[in-house]
Amino acid sequence: MQQLYILALPGCVGSAVLGISELFHLANRISQERGDAGARFSPVIVGLAAEPVTTDGGMALPVERKMPVAKKGDMLIVPGCMTRNLDLTAAVKSRETEAAALRRWASAGGAVAAQCSAVFLLAEAGLLQGRKATATWWAQAQLKESYPDIDLRAEETLTEDNGFICAAGPYSHLDLGLYLIEKFSARSLASLVAKFAMIERVPPTQSAFRTMELMKAKPPLEKRIERIVLQCLPDLPAVGDVATELGLTPRTLQRRLAETTNMSPKALINQIRMGVAKQLIETTAAPVPDLMLATGFADESAFRKQFAKASGMTPKQYADRYGPPI
Repeated sequence: MQQLYILALPGCVGSAVLGISELFHLANRISQERGDAGARFSPVIVGLAAEPVTTDGGMALPVERKMPVAKKGDMLIVPGCMTRNLDLTAAVKSRETEAAALRRWASAGGAVAAQCSAVFLLAEAGLLQGRKATATWWAQAQLKESYPDIDLRAEETLTEDNGFICAAGPYSHLDLGLYLIEKFSARSLASLVAKFAMIERVPPTQSAFRTMELMKAKPPLEKRIERIVLQCLPDLPAVGDVATELGLTPRTLQRRLAETTNMSPKALINQIRMGVAKQLIETTAAPVPDLMLATGFADESAFRKQFAKASGMTPKQYADRYGPPI
C-alpha cells in the first residue's frame, strides 16, 4: 500500500488535517474487526519543517516529521487553509515555498491530493496544466481566470487526473478520505467507514450548492449580465438583447464569457434564472407555478428539467433540504 502523508501548512484548518487522519485510523479499526488480511493505512502528518504548525484558529498542531522526499507512488494529502477573504488566487501567490515543495514532490514521482484552497496551491505550482480539476463553486471563476490551461470540471466535487486529485469544498476532506480509502483498499471498506461515521457517500453535483447570495466576487461581466437578467425577469431576455445592452455583439459576448467561465451566455442566463428559483424556494417555499412565473418559463416540463440540471434534484427535494420550516 502507498505511504500516505498529510501536509499541515501554516494557517491550515486543523479539523481537516486531523479529520482525514482519523478516517484512515477508523478504516484500520473496521478492517481489523472484520478480519481483513490487507495492509493497514499509516497516515503521517508532516510539515515543511519538523515543528508544530499554527492553524487558522491559532492552535499549535504537532507534526510527526518533516515532509520527506517522495518515493514513486507515495500520496501527499494537502488540506486547505483558511483565507482572510475569498480571493484564493491572491492567497496562494505568497506561498511560493509551499508551491516549490509540491513541485519537488511531484518531480520525484509522488501523487498529490489537494483539498479546497490547496487546489489553487497545486495550480500555482504549475501541476494542473492540461489536467482535469475542480474547485469550490464560488472559486471556479477565479481558478479559470488565473489558470486558464486547467480543464475545469465545474460540476464535479472530486477529480483525479494522472496522480493529481482535487476535492472541492472547505469540508471536502471527508469525501476525499473516503475516496482514498476506496482507491487504496476497497469500496466496501469505504462504505462501512461512511456508514459508521454517518457521512453521505455520494454528494450531489456542485449545482446544488450554488447560490446568488454568496457570489459577491463574480467577474464584472457576469455581474453586469446578472443585473440585466434580473431587471428583465419575469420576461426572458434574448442573448442578443443582453449583448446589445452590454455594447457587444453576441459572438464577442460568448468569447469574453468563455474566457472567465466554461458557460455560454444562454447557460449563464439559465443559471441566473435558477438562482432566482432557488432563492424563492429557500425564503418563501413558493410552488412550481410561482417559480415558473418568476423565472420566465411557460412550460412546466422545461422548468423542471432546467431546475434538475441546475440543482441535481427536484423543486420538492430542494425545498425539503433548503426551504423554510413548514
